[in-house]
Amino acid sequence: MNFGLEWKEQDAINLQNRFRVKPNQIICLSFVLMISIGTLLLTLPISTTNNMGLHPVDALFVSTSASCVTGLTVVDLKNDLTLFGKIVMLLLIQVGGLGIMTLGTLVVHSMGYRFRQSESMVLQESLNQDSRTGLFSLIRRMIKYTFAVEGFFSVVLAWHFYPEYGWDCIGYGIFHSVSAFCNAGFDLFGNYESLSGRPDDLFLMGCLGTLIVLGGIGFTVMYDVMQNHSWRKFSLHTQIVLATTVVLIVVGGLLIFLVDGQNPKTLANLPLDVQLAQSFFTSVSCRTAGFNTFDLGASTQITQLVMIILMFIGASPLSTGGGIKSTTFFIIMLSMWTVIRGRNQNEVFGRRIGKKLVYQSFAIFTIATIWVVAVGIVLSVIDGEVHELEMVIFETVSAFGTVGMGIGITNEWNMWGKLLLSLTMLMGRVGILTFIMAVIKQKESIIKYPEGNIMIG
Repeated sequence: MNFGLEWKEQDAINLQNRFRVKPNQIICLSFVLMISIGTLLLTLPISTTNNMGLHPVDALFVSTSASCVTGLTVVDLKNDLTLFGKIVMLLLIQVGGLGIMTLGTLVVHSMGYRFRQSESMVLQESLNQDSRTGLFSLIRRMIKYTFAVEGFFSVVLAWHFYPEYGWDCIGYGIFHSVSAFCNAGFDLFGNYESLSGRPDDLFLMGCLGTLIVLGGIGFTVMYDVMQNHSWRKFSLHTQIVLATTVVLIVVGGLLIFLVDGQNPKTLANLPLDVQLAQSFFTSVSCRTAGFNTFDLGASTQITQLVMIILMFIGASPLSTGGGIKSTTFFIIMLSMWTVIRGRNQNEVFGRRIGKKLVYQSFAIFTIATIWVVAVGIVLSVIDGEVHELEMVIFETVSAFGTVGMGIGITNEWNMWGKLLLSLTMLMGRVGILTFIMAVIKQKESIIKYPEGNIMIG
């Protein structure tokens, strides 16, 4: 005679399941929370040099760009923000690069908190891991690796900046080390120049380029390299990431050098060594960082197309960068080659790639392409077709790949353009598949339909 009690218990379970927050939703919400806090702080009078604070839409845009380590900005960090505002930006970049959940987990775990299974699942999803085993040791390694690399290059860059900035070099060293390692691309040089005012500073390009690569290959890859020291001992993931990264940097750098090396508006009037340095640095930076050494608006359309492709691909999984990721691009290229050769399995480096990864890779590529094209069209409508479509697509891909490279039109977007680009930056940072799955309800079908046949190609 406990039907009423049993009904209440079942009703409570159904209600709990109905309103249960999924791991990928928590990931998205953590970034939304961080962006909201950053937006609030940047609207305070203490954040800006004019003592008025940023306009809420501009604050939201810049906070999103920093939290998603993008680099697109509508304010001049050096001239428009106070020391407080710069510190807010630095913290948003650092936390955004590592992830607010990663840092929060380290703190509460160090205090002795025992994580429940559901909480561990959220961490597993945020770190893109197949197993919950060793999650906390991975987080500790990530934090140690990050601060060790950033600390070392902060000292090196401070030494490099000292003749120019005096003791302010300490702040410049720390900010640019964090910005480069987190693949954010923000700088304190002023006037939206990035590195274009330092075209022959090869030492600075070398330091920032190294930081970008180290932050972009991912924490698990760097740990694997430090532990094993041998290509044969590396995991398949590490081998694919390293091979793809090298190929993209080399091919991208050579194409930019060959095309814009003849362009008098960008590289043609520079010495050969500077041309090569800027070409390969641009190839590294436009993968996901966003520092630029020459006027991108003056570059050739071929160079801009190469940069769009590199920005769309982005960095590697479990890194500080965005895009569809280098491994996704590799699997798509490998699958195409497998079909061309008439093979049934994707094989590389003596291993086989499962069909689930292939399906996910093509899904990520397709959804990302649709989103970029759709946003580009909407932005063109919002813009009233004032700017050419390729400029709008460049800006859109730069936001999606969390790159932050602009060609001079970022400041010209109205409120709706900034909001749409902010959403695109968020999707690019958390991963477009993670974002979509957080919005759309997934349900496994138990019905198995008979297989049909259609003609393609």
